Parts: sequence; C-alpha cells; structure tokens
Amino acid sequence: MRNRHAAGLATLAAALTVSGAASAQTVGSIASSLTTQTSLVGTLITVISFVLGVALAIAGLMKFRAHSQNPNDPSNKMSTAFVLMFAGAGLVAVPAVLGTGIATVFGSSANTTNGTTGFRSL
Repeated sequence: MRNRHAAGLATLAAALTVSGAASAQTVGSIASSLTTQTSLVGTLITVISFVLGVALAIAGLMKFRAHSQNPNDPSNKMSTAFVLMFAGAGLVAVPAVLGTGIATVFGSSANTTNGTTGFRSL
C-alpha cells in the first residue's frame, strides 16, 4: 500500500516539475515554435500529396492497360481508370493551391510552399 502512495507521489512530483519548466516559456517563444511547426506541416502535406498523386496516376495507367487487355472484365472499367487519373492530377496540384490558400488567409508575407520549394526538408 505504501509503495503505491510513494509511486503516486513520485509521479505527481515529476509532473509538477515538468509543468513548472513549461510555464517558463514566453509567449514569443511559443509563437516562434508554433510558426516553425506549421511551416513543416505545409511541407508534409506537399510531400504526401505528390507521392499519393503519382501513385494514383500510375494506378490509373495500370487500369487503362488492364482494360485494353481484357475489356470484358467488369473489374477493369474505363471509368475507374479516369477517376484514378483525375484524382492523381488533383493531388499533384495541391501544393500550388496550398500556397495560394496560405497567401489568401494569412497575407502575402506568409511562408508559402509550391512544387519546387516544398521539398526543402529532403
């Protein structure tokens, strides 16, 4: 029983120590950290959209090929190939739209990303 109380008090003391250190940050340092983290989220969205867009475009091309080899197979519909191709093209275009959206919401001085500078973390 005493071991449980001792473990609970140790956990509480550790939590208070961590929260005391966290309250020492200034508002400016928190805002700076938040700005850095949100710019990295834009880069992550850029990379993921490019990778998924290329993968969907390749899947669409494979569906076109499967339909041309066996047009009577109901699982190889031409409409599925077109949907995959259009979705892939849309995902590849997301970084350009993302930069425009950020400039619209946060102004022209905001950090923006596009297809050429979006991969700066790689």
